[in-house]
Amino acid sequence: MGVGLQDFAELVPIIPIADARALGAGLWDEEALEALATHGAVLLRGPVLREDGVELALSIIDEELLDDAFWSTPRKRVGGKTLTATEYPSPRTIQLHSEMAYMNSFPRFLAFHALEVADEGGQTTICNIEKVTEALGDRLRPFAEKGVTYRRTFQKGIDIAWQTAFQTEDKADVEKIAERNGMELEWLSGDALVTRHKAQGVITSEDGRPIIFNQAHIFHASNLDPQAREGIEKLYGAERLPRHALYGDGSEIPLEDIQAVQQAFENHQTGMHWRPGDILIIDNMRYAHGRMPFKGTRRLTVSMAREEKLPVRTALS
Repeated sequence: MGVGLQDFAELVPIIPIADARALGAGLWDEEALEALATHGAVLLRGPVLREDGVELALSIIDEELLDDAFWSTPRKRVGGKTLTATEYPSPRTIQLHSEMAYMNSFPRFLAFHALEVADEGGQTTICNIEKVTEALGDRLRPFAEKGVTYRRTFQKGIDIAWQTAFQTEDKADVEKIAERNGMELEWLSGDALVTRHKAQGVITSEDGRPIIFNQAHIFHASNLDPQAREGIEKLYGAERLPRHALYGDGSEIPLEDIQAVQQAFENHQTGMHWRPGDILIIDNMRYAHGRMPFKGTRRLTVSMAREEKLPVRTALS
């Protein structure tokens, strides 16, 4: 449960915050912005705030906070534009990933606030994306050239519902979101929905270097429990698996390449050993994040800021 992971707090600047009033006063803004620019992350160490208090920390970005328009995992909205961190069961590891890297539009900055810390485990894993990119070398070439196509099937009782993913009960709203994001929709019987969309596999960092930026290793069907996958394929066929990732031209991504990406992330991970009240702001284009399994109660909230937009790409084009 994260034993032996280097504490990410040892690698980034720490700014002590006395209380919520100090957090909103802007006295530390310049220092925090400099830390973000230099290190790609900053840790604000202070008291536990209310659930949506993390939004105060992102006021330094001085831009409108973002909503996640196409959820990938179960979470809740706790107020304003603050969400709970992904609510997968505590024994489960959440793989390292870049937030919303499965879309052409994604947040540049994330702020996490620790309301309650697990009794054991529960570290937020953090990984330098450039190190992963260097480790993968030529394996990233097809991702860069072809991009990634994501296929999701929403059907009752399997994974999250489309109403949760799109944050609406209205199919017309779903159609609008899909159109904005170059997403193909296929409505099936039983209120089931298949979505397909294409996004980047690699992007260019601010200093001009290519970096891995996708979630193929998260969406790939190999992550499914083997028995569950076999059962779904027998009932509905492989095309109806809840999620899968392919190259942007529709060809399969070799399993060994998916595993190489997963291993590269794991080899370079550190762990944020939370204290109650901690607020960690990270640059989503420099650091990936995940979660270790845990025991006890763990409550983190997250807010996002500064939208980065890439050209919308039509699936399989």
